[in-house]
Amino acid sequence: MENNVGIFKLTDSENEIQLDMAPVMDLTVAEDLRLSFLDCLSHGKTIKIMAGDVDRITTPCLQVLFAMKAKTIEQNIDFIIPTISEAFQKALKEVGLTDQFITSEHNE
Repeated sequence: MENNVGIFKLTDSENEIQLDMAPVMDLTVAEDLRLSFLDCLSHGKTIKIMAGDVDRITTPCLQVLFAMKAKTIEQNIDFIIPTISEAFQKALKEVGLTDQFITSEHNE
């Protein structure tokens, strides 16, 4: 089942809910991102973030991601980012969050 929260597409399957990130992730979309994550959390399923199309991501959206990852840990919900763009990786590195989001398979 598909659902949109602002510019974000959420796809709900039996075991997970997928959130497709937009190419531009800046302050103007941070609140929609937060609301999308809250919607994802309410399902209690694995949250899969598709970040392969991100061309630009700024600190407010990274802060939302970090807070939501912490919330998933607290609620014992899996949080995965199987696809991640080079721009997203660079932004994480610049703010020192690489280890929190990038696993070894993203670096191979």
